[in-house]
Formats: sequence, C-alpha cells, structure tokens
Amino acid sequence: MAERASLREVSTATLEQLREGLFSGRLKPPLDRAALVGFGLRHQLDALEGALAGHKTPACLTALDVALSERALRAPTPELVWTGPEATSATARDTAVVLRELFEGARESVILAGYRFDHAESVLAPLHGRMRDKAVEARFFVDVPQIERGVDVSAHLARHLGAFHANSWPFGEPRPRLFYDKRALTPGPPYCSLHAKCVVVDGARAFVSSANFTQRGQERNIEVGVLIDDPTFAGFLAGQWLGLVESGLCLEHRAP
Repeated sequence: MAERASLREVSTATLEQLREGLFSGRLKPPLDRAALVGFGLRHQLDALEGALAGHKTPACLTALDVALSERALRAPTPELVWTGPEATSATARDTAVVLRELFEGARESVILAGYRFDHAESVLAPLHGRMRDKAVEARFFVDVPQIERGVDVSAHLARHLGAFHANSWPFGEPRPRLFYDKRALTPGPPYCSLHAKCVVVDGARAFVSSANFTQRGQERNIEVGVLIDDPTFAGFLAGQWLGLVESGLCLEHRAP
C-alpha cells in the first residue's frame, strides 16, 4: 500500500493498539477521524486517516503488520550512558563524552532541557562552536524557580536566566533561545519545576539522562542515561518540547 509510508510518523505503541483493536473487532472500518478518536486516539490522526481510511480490515491489518515488521528489523539498540565509578567489566559510555559527540555532530538543530546548569561552559563549548560555524539553531528549556508573591516578573527572569548566561554561556553570540515553564510566573503552592534533562539533535538522536549540566553531574555523581539513535523517538521527544512552545505553556525569554 502506497499509503503505508505515512505510518512512519506514528508511534509503535499506537500501531500496536490499532492492530489489536482491528484484530479483536473492537475497531471496525471505515477508519476515519471520528472512528479513530472514538477508539481513544488523539495524535497522528492525519497520518492514520491518510494511510488506513477507505480500506477494509484485512488491508488495514496487512499495512500495520508490514509497518511493525519493518520497525522490528531496524529497531535501534539503546546505549547505556554513565557518570561515576564503574566495574572493570562495564560497557557504558561516559556522559560528558556522549554530550560532546552529540554537539559536535549537530548539523541543524539542538533541543536541550536541563534542570540545573552550573559552570557548564566545558560541556556546552562544542555546541557553541557548531552554532558559530554551522548556524546550528539551539533551543534550551531552563528551569526557573517559581516566583514569590510581590516579586517583579522581569527582575525574576533576568536574575535566573541571566545567571545561566553568566555562569554557563560565557561565549557571547550566537546564543541559544531560552524557554521556561509558564507556571514559574505563578506563586506556589502548588510547586513545580522543569526537572527534565535531555537532548535532541537534528530530530534524529536523543539522549535522556539523570545528569544535570554541572561538573558534579558530568564527572563525579553516579548518573545514568540512555542514548537512542532513532528518528521516530527523537522526533516525538522534540515534538513534546516544541508543542509546549506552540501551545504557550513554555515561554521564550528575550533579553532586553
């Protein structure tokens, strides 16, 4: 089926859910938008409708089986990434080395989310080099503590995001675009934080870690992460962050 190509945009979990629904009879054609929503799906509806609408159950099952088989054949092997002491038989890759390789290999874009930055210039210097030499666009999602009552919003943002530039981005231009959780501008309780620590490079490679962008997190703590060389997963992770911006849930800080 020519339409099967559009299923590349759809997560494996969704494809498996659809196949189970069709096979069990809980989901029946025509698989138009209304049927998909009624089945509980909310994402990738254009791709699903374009690939499956107008086809009977056997044809839909065939398309789903082929798509799932192709993914099983090319399933990436996640790499274990580690900071801290290791046994002599360990095979994990070093956190700082992985980040350096990711940044040095960036061609178009980097999305980075970090809970804490502290003198991270040694980690971020390769990224600045790619931004300077190859016009790589970088978007950083940075934690800003929730504001206290009576504090000026502009001063609060300048204090915390200005500290990022002073302590972790001493390179000057070009600079990453900085985003923060909109909820930081509302005094608590309840309290929240942007606690994620991950990187997406060129929408194709993703790194998720427990390590902050600090010397301790990169060199001294025990931290664990995973590097996934998979455009499907990386695209979904990037889409989560960009979706927060598009929906106004994360705001961009523009320095005066």
